[in-house]
Amino acid sequence: MVDPQPQPLPQRWAIILLAGIVAGALVLALAGVLPGLSAAGATVIALHQIMA
Repeated sequence: MVDPQPQPLPQRWAIILLAGIVAGALVLALAGVLPGLSAAGATVIALHQIMA
């Protein structure tokens, strides 16, 4: 059954996603689209593993 009241995003995930966006934006400005997306994804995965 689907919960009618979705729960807010946990603070841990908010920090992880914000760090991924910042890292991706920095690399995007310096190196381009593909490295920027790679940096964002790698940051999110790494922080999720570290903070889990």
